[in-house]
Amino acid sequence: MTKPRVGFYDLTGCQGCLLSVIFNEDEILNIINAVDIKEFRFIMGEKYDGELDICFIEGGVVSNDDMDVVKKLRERSKIVIALGTCACEGNIQAMRKFHDKKDIEPLTYKKNHQNDDIDEARAIDEVIEVEYKIPGCPPDREEIKEFIKQVLIGKKWHDYKDPVCIECKLRENSCLLDKDVICLGPIIKGGCKAVCTTNGLKCYGCRGLTDDANFEEYFKMMKEKGFRMDEVKKIMDTFMARRVEKALKGK
Repeated sequence: MTKPRVGFYDLTGCQGCLLSVIFNEDEILNIINAVDIKEFRFIMGEKYDGELDICFIEGGVVSNDDMDVVKKLRERSKIVIALGTCACEGNIQAMRKFHDKKDIEPLTYKKNHQNDDIDEARAIDEVIEVEYKIPGCPPDREEIKEFIKQVLIGKKWHDYKDPVCIECKLRENSCLLDKDVICLGPIIKGGCKAVCTTNGLKCYGCRGLTDDANFEEYFKMMKEKGFRMDEVKKIMDTFMARRVEKALKGK
Protein backbone atom coordinates (compact mmCIF):
# COMPACT_ATOMS: atom_id res chain seq x y z
CA MET A 1 0.00 0.00 0.00
CA THR A 2 1.11 3.55 -0.72
CA LYS A 3 2.17 5.37 2.42
CA PRO A 4 0.13 8.49 3.30
CA ARG A 5 1.92 11.72 2.39
CA VAL A 6 2.20 13.74 5.60
CA GLY A 7 3.43 17.26 6.29
CA PHE A 8 4.05 19.17 9.52
CA TYR A 9 3.89 22.96 9.32
CA ASP A 10 3.98 25.95 11.67
CA LEU A 11 2.42 29.40 11.57
CA THR A 12 3.05 32.00 14.31
CA GLY A 13 3.73 30.31 17.64
CA CYS A 14 6.47 28.82 19.78
CA GLN A 15 6.80 25.54 17.81
CA GLY A 16 6.28 23.58 21.04
CA CYS A 17 3.50 21.57 19.42
CA LEU A 18 5.83 20.21 16.74
CA LEU A 19 8.32 19.37 19.47
CA SER A 20 5.59 17.29 21.10
CA VAL A 21 5.57 15.14 17.96
CA ILE A 22 9.34 14.69 18.02
CA PHE A 23 9.39 13.91 21.73
CA ASN A 24 7.57 10.66 21.05
CA GLU A 25 11.02 9.04 21.09
CA ASP A 26 9.74 5.46 21.28
CA GLU A 27 7.24 5.96 18.49
CA ILE A 28 8.74 8.49 16.07
CA LEU A 29 10.62 5.84 14.09
CA ASN A 30 7.45 3.73 13.79
CA ILE A 31 5.56 6.79 12.58
CA ILE A 32 8.26 7.64 10.05
CA ASN A 33 8.19 4.08 8.74
CA ALA A 34 4.39 4.09 8.45
CA VAL A 35 4.02 7.38 6.55
CA ASP A 36 5.83 9.35 3.89
CA ILE A 37 6.85 12.58 5.64
CA LYS A 38 7.14 15.18 2.92
CA GLU A 39 8.02 18.19 5.05
CA PHE A 40 8.90 18.68 8.72
CA ARG A 41 11.54 21.33 9.21
CA PHE A 42 12.64 20.05 12.61
CA ILE A 43 13.86 16.77 11.17
CA MET A 44 14.49 17.42 7.47
CA GLY A 45 15.57 20.28 5.26
CA GLU A 46 13.59 19.52 2.12
CA LYS A 47 10.66 21.65 1.01
CA TYR A 48 7.60 20.10 -0.61
CA ASP A 49 4.87 21.78 -2.64
CA GLY A 50 2.86 18.76 -3.80
CA GLU A 51 -0.35 17.23 -2.53
CA LEU A 52 -0.69 15.88 1.02
CA ASP A 53 -2.95 13.23 2.49
CA ILE A 54 -2.51 14.53 6.05
CA CYS A 55 -1.37 18.01 7.09
CA PHE A 56 -0.59 19.05 10.67
CA ILE A 57 -0.52 22.80 11.30
CA GLU A 58 0.55 24.46 14.54
CA GLY A 59 0.44 28.15 15.41
CA GLY A 60 -2.16 30.86 14.98
CA VAL A 61 -3.08 33.00 11.96
CA VAL A 62 -1.78 36.43 12.93
CA SER A 63 -0.41 37.85 9.66
CA ASN A 64 -1.10 37.92 5.96
CA ASP A 65 1.82 35.53 5.55
CA ASP A 66 0.09 33.05 7.88
CA MET A 67 -3.16 33.56 5.97
CA ASP A 68 -1.50 32.76 2.65
CA VAL A 69 0.29 29.69 4.02
CA VAL A 70 -2.77 28.13 5.65
CA LYS A 71 -4.98 28.66 2.59
CA LYS A 72 -2.43 27.06 0.28
CA LEU A 73 -1.99 24.11 2.64
CA ARG A 74 -5.76 23.62 2.64
CA GLU A 75 -5.82 23.46 -1.15
CA ARG A 76 -3.08 20.82 -1.15
CA SER A 77 -4.36 18.63 1.70
CA LYS A 78 -7.05 15.98 2.04
CA ILE A 79 -7.04 16.13 5.84
CA VAL A 80 -5.98 19.15 7.92
CA ILE A 81 -5.31 18.89 11.66
CA ALA A 82 -5.08 21.98 13.88
CA LEU A 83 -2.32 21.07 16.33
CA GLY A 84 -2.22 22.82 19.69
CA THR A 85 -4.04 25.72 21.32
CA CYS A 86 -2.74 28.44 18.98
CA ALA A 87 -4.13 26.54 16.01
CA CYS A 88 -7.35 25.53 17.78
CA GLU A 89 -8.20 28.65 19.79
CA GLY A 90 -5.93 31.54 18.87
CA ASN A 91 -4.04 31.30 22.19
CA ILE A 92 -2.13 34.20 23.74
CA GLN A 93 -1.69 36.20 20.53
CA ALA A 94 -5.49 36.58 20.33
CA MET A 95 -5.33 38.67 23.51
CA ARG A 96 -3.91 41.64 21.63
CA LYS A 97 -7.34 42.84 20.50
CA PHE A 98 -8.77 42.83 24.01
CA HIS A 99 -5.84 44.06 26.13
CA ASP A 100 -3.41 46.96 26.17
CA LYS A 101 -0.45 46.14 23.93
CA LYS A 102 2.15 46.99 26.57
CA ASP A 103 0.54 44.56 29.03
CA ILE A 104 0.91 41.57 26.73
CA GLU A 105 4.15 42.48 24.95
CA PRO A 106 6.21 40.01 27.05
CA LEU A 107 3.84 37.21 25.97
CA THR A 108 3.93 37.81 22.23
CA TYR A 109 5.79 35.59 19.76
CA LYS A 110 8.35 37.35 17.60
CA LYS A 111 8.39 36.51 13.91
CA ASN A 112 9.53 38.36 10.82
CA HIS A 113 6.66 38.88 8.42
CA GLN A 114 6.89 40.03 4.84
CA ASN A 115 3.32 41.30 5.14
CA ASP A 116 1.65 43.22 7.94
CA ASP A 117 -0.22 41.56 10.79
CA ILE A 118 -3.95 41.14 10.26
CA ASP A 119 -6.50 42.95 12.42
CA GLU A 120 -6.75 40.13 14.97
CA ALA A 121 -5.29 36.68 15.57
CA ARG A 122 -7.44 33.78 14.42
CA ALA A 123 -7.67 30.07 15.04
CA ILE A 124 -7.09 28.03 11.89
CA ASP A 125 -10.71 26.90 11.55
CA GLU A 126 -11.78 30.55 11.35
CA VAL A 127 -9.85 30.79 8.08
CA ILE A 128 -10.09 27.33 6.50
CA GLU A 129 -11.99 24.10 7.02
CA VAL A 130 -10.31 21.76 9.52
CA GLU A 131 -11.12 18.06 9.81
CA TYR A 132 -9.61 17.49 13.26
CA LYS A 133 -8.26 19.37 16.26
CA ILE A 134 -5.69 18.23 18.80
CA PRO A 135 -5.74 20.94 21.50
CA GLY A 136 -3.36 21.63 24.36
CA CYS A 137 -0.43 23.90 25.17
CA PRO A 138 1.44 21.83 24.30
CA PRO A 139 -0.75 18.97 23.04
CA ASP A 140 -0.31 15.65 24.80
CA ARG A 141 2.21 13.53 22.90
CA GLU A 142 0.33 10.34 23.70
CA GLU A 143 -2.79 11.87 22.18
CA ILE A 144 -0.84 12.79 19.04
CA LYS A 145 0.52 9.26 18.79
CA GLU A 146 -2.91 7.71 19.24
CA PHE A 147 -4.43 10.09 16.70
CA ILE A 148 -1.88 9.14 14.04
CA LYS A 149 -2.46 5.44 14.70
CA GLN A 150 -6.24 5.81 14.40
CA VAL A 151 -6.05 7.79 11.17
CA LEU A 152 -3.57 5.34 9.62
CA ILE A 153 -5.92 2.40 10.16
CA GLY A 154 -8.87 4.35 8.79
CA LYS A 155 -10.75 5.03 12.01
CA LYS A 156 -12.54 8.30 12.72
CA TRP A 157 -11.01 10.26 15.58
CA HIS A 158 -13.42 11.37 18.28
CA ASP A 159 -12.54 14.42 20.36
CA TYR A 160 -12.87 14.23 24.13
CA LYS A 161 -16.11 16.03 25.00
CA ASP A 162 -16.40 15.91 28.80
CA PRO A 163 -15.08 18.73 31.02
CA VAL A 164 -11.86 18.55 33.00
CA CYS A 165 -13.96 18.09 36.16
CA ILE A 166 -14.83 14.54 35.06
CA GLU A 167 -11.17 13.58 34.95
CA CYS A 168 -10.57 15.26 38.29
CA LYS A 169 -13.33 13.18 39.88
CA LEU A 170 -11.95 9.99 38.34
CA ARG A 171 -8.64 10.80 40.02
CA GLU A 172 -10.41 11.64 43.30
CA ASN A 173 -8.97 15.15 43.31
CA SER A 174 -10.36 17.64 45.78
CA CYS A 175 -11.96 20.59 43.96
CA LEU A 176 -9.75 23.66 43.66
CA LEU A 177 -12.82 25.91 43.73
CA ASP A 178 -13.39 24.76 47.30
CA LYS A 179 -9.83 25.88 48.08
CA ASP A 180 -10.52 29.43 46.84
CA VAL A 181 -8.63 28.83 43.59
CA ILE A 182 -10.21 30.02 40.33
CA CYS A 183 -10.41 27.05 37.98
CA LEU A 184 -11.98 26.74 34.52
CA GLY A 185 -12.43 22.98 34.77
CA PRO A 186 -16.26 23.02 34.61
CA ILE A 187 -16.34 24.61 31.13
CA ILE A 188 -13.11 23.27 29.56
CA LYS A 189 -12.71 20.09 27.53
CA GLY A 190 -10.74 17.36 29.26
CA GLY A 191 -8.61 14.71 27.66
CA CYS A 192 -5.52 16.05 29.39
CA LYS A 193 -5.78 13.57 32.26
CA ALA A 194 -6.33 16.63 34.48
CA VAL A 195 -2.56 16.98 34.73
CA CYS A 196 -2.64 20.59 36.01
CA THR A 197 -5.39 20.26 38.58
CA THR A 198 -4.06 16.91 39.81
CA ASN A 199 -0.85 18.74 40.65
CA GLY A 200 -2.64 21.58 42.41
CA LEU A 201 -2.56 24.03 39.48
CA LYS A 202 -5.66 25.83 38.22
CA CYS A 203 -7.07 24.96 34.81
CA TYR A 204 -6.43 27.87 32.44
CA GLY A 205 -8.43 26.36 29.58
CA CYS A 206 -5.74 25.37 27.08
CA ARG A 207 -7.96 22.64 25.57
CA GLY A 208 -10.82 24.98 24.72
CA LEU A 209 -14.44 25.31 25.77
CA THR A 210 -16.78 22.35 26.01
CA ASP A 211 -19.46 22.28 23.35
CA ASP A 212 -22.14 23.01 25.96
CA ALA A 213 -20.20 25.49 28.12
CA ASN A 214 -22.77 27.29 30.29
CA PHE A 215 -21.30 30.70 31.05
CA GLU A 216 -24.34 31.91 32.95
CA GLU A 217 -24.21 29.06 35.45
CA TYR A 218 -20.42 29.14 35.64
CA PHE A 219 -20.30 32.86 36.42
CA LYS A 220 -23.12 32.43 38.92
CA MET A 221 -21.12 29.75 40.71
CA MET A 222 -17.96 31.91 40.67
CA LYS A 223 -19.86 34.83 42.24
CA GLU A 224 -21.35 32.58 44.89
CA LYS A 225 -17.85 31.43 45.79
CA GLY A 226 -16.71 35.03 46.11
CA PHE A 227 -14.45 35.28 43.07
CA ARG A 228 -14.04 38.59 41.25
CA MET A 229 -15.39 38.41 37.70
CA ASP A 230 -12.53 40.45 36.24
CA GLU A 231 -10.06 37.90 37.62
CA VAL A 232 -12.12 35.01 36.22
CA LYS A 233 -12.30 36.72 32.82
CA LYS A 234 -8.54 37.35 32.85
CA ILE A 235 -7.83 33.65 33.28
CA MET A 236 -10.34 32.76 30.56
CA ASP A 237 -8.60 35.14 28.15
CA THR A 238 -5.20 33.50 28.59
CA PHE A 239 -5.67 30.80 25.97
CA MET A 240 -8.99 31.57 24.27
CA ALA A 241 -9.66 35.31 24.34
CA ARG A 242 -11.20 35.37 20.87
CA ARG A 243 -13.53 32.42 21.52
CA VAL A 244 -14.60 33.78 24.89
CA GLU A 245 -15.27 37.29 23.58
CA LYS A 246 -17.45 35.87 20.80
CA ALA A 247 -19.30 33.59 23.21
CA LEU A 248 -19.96 36.39 25.70
CA LYS A 249 -20.96 38.96 23.10
CA GLY A 250 -24.36 40.31 24.00
CA LYS A 251 -24.44 38.63 27.42
